[in-house]
Amino acid sequence: MEIGLHDLLKEEMELRIGQANDCLDQLRTDLGSKAMLYRQNFRTANSTREGTRTKKEIQKVVVRINKHVRSYQRARKAILRLDLNDNIGEKFKEIQPEDLAVSKEVTEENRFGQGVSKMAWFWMVDGEQNLLNGDSGGLMEEFYRINWLKARARRDRWREEVSLVRHEMLWTTLWFQYQKEIWETQALQSTEPGKEAYASKQVELWSDFTKKAGLMFQGKQMECI
Repeated sequence: MEIGLHDLLKEEMELRIGQANDCLDQLRTDLGSKAMLYRQNFRTANSTREGTRTKKEIQKVVVRINKHVRSYQRARKAILRLDLNDNIGEKFKEIQPEDLAVSKEVTEENRFGQGVSKMAWFWMVDGEQNLLNGDSGGLMEEFYRINWLKARARRDRWREEVSLVRHEMLWTTLWFQYQKEIWETQALQSTEPGKEAYASKQVELWSDFTKKAGLMFQGKQMECI
């Protein structure tokens, strides 16, 4: 009897996981379609009729999205009840309302603040399989292509930022060292006690800056050529 129940639980888990994956796949497709509708039709509508028609199309997509979310939530609850170890529950997370917003990567490609933007978690689940799915008429391929290009641009920009910061660390240290050497020369050339004392104080100050910068930037700054 226990063996039969175990088999039933295993089969139920597989069915629920398949249901959740199907819902996520359909959700991604409709969210991508919604984003492309905003970009291609709604924003470029030349008349009230065209804009109204696009709004109706978007409303239909929203209805499908809500349906997919409800189906996914039911499957997720069943998975969490069946998964006693709570391992699969880490993969199938709860969908939040903000996760369903239109991707600004598509609708506002030139907006500010793209350096910290990221896609919702379900875009990373089985994304490769969804990208190769041709049933969505190329919309999902375009959606992923845009997000991939945006992500690569952000990566390249942050690499450039890191390189600049490392160079600036080196330049700062060298600037402190340069100021120290200037005041050392001033101290040696000074003939008046007051000027010599002031130059010596500046030497001590810039020497302290150089040492602190060396300690703070150690192992982080660019190597001096």
